[in-house]
Amino acid sequence: MKDLLVVDSSVFNKLYLDEPDRDKAVYLFSLSVSKMTQLIAPTLLFYEVVHTSQSYGLPSKTIIRLLNRQTEKNLILLEPSLDHIQKALEIIETGHPKSGYPSIYDSIFHAIAIVEDTFLVTADKKHFAKTKSLGHILLLDDVESLRDWD
Repeated sequence: MKDLLVVDSSVFNKLYLDEPDRDKAVYLFSLSVSKMTQLIAPTLLFYEVVHTSQSYGLPSKTIIRLLNRQTEKNLILLEPSLDHIQKALEIIETGHPKSGYPSIYDSIFHAIAIVEDTFLVTADKKHFAKTKSLGHILLLDDVESLRDWD
């Protein structure tokens, strides 16, 4: 398994929402601890996760505790660097008027993966479809393939 992976909000949210593939998100976070793989995300993750929890009527204190537990284990929230931001701006230009353009929010997660030469793990199939040609992206559906990575 890679020693560094980027996770986005769509994956983290599955840790507390009863959604399809929740088990895969839990597996990813558990596997990362057992394989000593560092998970990273931009600080944007905090805001997106709190926003989603609020949309579902869940207490933000509970979600913040979950986020704190994960950061104590092996999730690092980082402020995107200028290189990350520049790459994200390149990514948002890669879309097409008919299929749409990647959002700056999704692109910052993906940019971190590209700049750090690792993979973004996402459950966002729309972002994946728009940007898979850029590489450095993996759908949560395929997370079990991580078990054999070195």
